Amino acid sequence: MNHLILFLVIIATCFEPNEACKKNNVEIHNELGPGRILELHCYSKDDDLGIQKLSFNAPPYIIRFHDEVINLTKWNCILRQGAKMEYSFDVEVYKAGARVIPRCGQLRVWSARIDGIYFKRKYSDPLKRVLSWNKY
Repeated sequence: MNHLILFLVIIATCFEPNEACKKNNVEIHNELGPGRILELHCYSKDDDLGIQKLSFNAPPYIIRFHDEVINLTKWNCILRQGAKMEYSFDVEVYKAGARVIPRCGQLRVWSARIDGIYFKRKYSDPLKRVLSWNKY
C-alpha cells in the first residue's frame, strides 16, 4: 500500500493538472453597428487586461485561461458604448462553480448590440438578450 501511495504522489508531481485540460474561452463581439466602437476593460482577481477598443464586426476579443481549483476563477468585463461611452455594464463574463476538478473547454460568448448585451454558451445556440445597458 505504501508503494502505491508513493507511486501516485510521484505521478501527480510529474503532470500538471491543466496539461490535458483545454483552455476556457470568453469571446466578446461588437455587433453595435457600423462606425460604433465597443470599449471593454476585462479583469480578474489576478489579471487586468486594460482598456481595449473593438470595432464593429471586428474579430472577437478573446480571453483564454484555465480554471483555478483553489481560488475560483472569475472574469469581469466593463463594456461601454455610445458617442461619449455613456452606456455601460460591468458584466461577470465567467465564473467557475465550486469544484475540485477544474472545468475544461468552457465557452462564453457575449455580444454587444444597441438594444442590450447578448449571451450564449455554445456556438450552435442562438444569442439571447440577457442585459440592458445602463446610461450614465
